[in-house]
Amino acid sequence: MDHTIHLQAPLEHPCYTGHFPGNPVVPGVVLLELIVDAVEQGAPRSIGSVKFHRAVKPGDSFTLRYKLVGPQLSFRCVNGEQLLVEGSLSFGRHAGAGA
Repeated sequence: MDHTIHLQAPLEHPCYTGHFPGNPVVPGVVLLELIVDAVEQGAPRSIGSVKFHRAVKPGDSFTLRYKLVGPQLSFRCVNGEQLLVEGSLSFGRHAGAGA
């Protein structure tokens, strides 16, 4: 992976009350939002694949490692040697989209 960014899951988020009461876990969609915001490419066009390997708790710090080739992003989030999430996203317009 070509780039590295250190991220932290938010300590407070409205979704934590229902995900899961008494034992909050950062939802996958919140993790993807952190990744998308960090790489600063705008909204993704599509999700190629994403695999969540370990739960991320509120306030957990982790490292985003990624490679961006054209509109294709490949990424891995790790905490030390533990793989948390990995996947790929596509950015940019759909083929044939207007200006």
